[in-house]
Amino acid sequence: MQEQAVQQNKEVFFWADRLRNIATVLVIAIHVSSPIAHGYQDLNTWWWWAGNWWNSLGRPSVPLFVMLSGYLLLSKDYELGPFLKKRFSRIVIPALFWMSIYMLYSYIAKGDPATWWEAIKRLINGPVHYHLWFIYLILGLYLVYPILRPWIKSASERDLLYFLTLCAVATWGYKLMSEFAHVSIGIYFELASNNAGYFVLGYYLGTKSAADDEKQYMPWRFSRQQLSRIALALIILGTVSTAMLTYWFSSAKGHNFTLFYDYLTPNVSISAIGWFMFVKTSFNKRPLLDIEKEFAAASFGVYFIHVLVMDWWGQCGYWHSKFHPLKGIPILIGMITIMSFLVIAFIRSFPGGKKIT
Repeated sequence: MQEQAVQQNKEVFFWADRLRNIATVLVIAIHVSSPIAHGYQDLNTWWWWAGNWWNSLGRPSVPLFVMLSGYLLLSKDYELGPFLKKRFSRIVIPALFWMSIYMLYSYIAKGDPATWWEAIKRLINGPVHYHLWFIYLILGLYLVYPILRPWIKSASERDLLYFLTLCAVATWGYKLMSEFAHVSIGIYFELASNNAGYFVLGYYLGTKSAADDEKQYMPWRFSRQQLSRIALALIILGTVSTAMLTYWFSSAKGHNFTLFYDYLTPNVSISAIGWFMFVKTSFNKRPLLDIEKEFAAASFGVYFIHVLVMDWWGQCGYWHSKFHPLKGIPILIGMITIMSFLVIAFIRSFPGGKKIT
């Protein structure tokens, strides 16, 4: 029955590319706003609040990428050998290319890494540059796909909910208890910690539908319109919670307290669930525009290059101190997004360009 749902779901699948595009822009929003949200000590200013709100809004980005990957991969069966070969070639080839670019960039700017051996160790240890840690995450998820997929095929609704509950305890519970109660949970939550929960959550949410969506697998009792409203409420709740909790605890501790920006917190998870369901229920009727298709195809390359583009704009004087962040952050997000897309589209126009983007 689940396989039938996936086949039916292929008929209308515009939302996945739109979600990928939104997540890409949200990543850029994080990197533009983080120097303000993390670095400014005066929290009672519009300057800091602008950075805090944009940073809070962008935090679901990485969970959304993981959830989307979980839905697209765990909904299908792949043979182990071809799967690993195909997926790793899609990730490893562009990753090695861009990691080399960033190490050269770091060497020119700071003389680091100073030797070939240091460069090799950095490749192994990760993440080479601060935003490239995601590559190591996604490679790890690919390695556990052959284990999770057979279980997913036979898992009942109760099994899936149990796994997701276990993941919540292993991530939210462990993190919050350690931080606020100074208590560590001694149990080793194998296969249920870190981002495995988002990976399976993407599959779980992606295979559900509204009650008025007859062709989909296991519909909820809510209509599509009701689900869309619930999802929008979750986005607002998660974003506001992230911003306010960061403010309250930073004020109480006397320094920037960034725990609630963490991807593996309840507030960010709420936002991610909201975005996933909102896009799935509301952004799937109209066919993709050509620009949406092109941006989705280039999104991986945009993820790689946007930090270089952001630094270039900074060298040109367009950084968070150029204008007040209330207007400066959205302007910079737009400038970086557009320029990153244009550069990647140019690279993809050459033979072999698509293999590294």
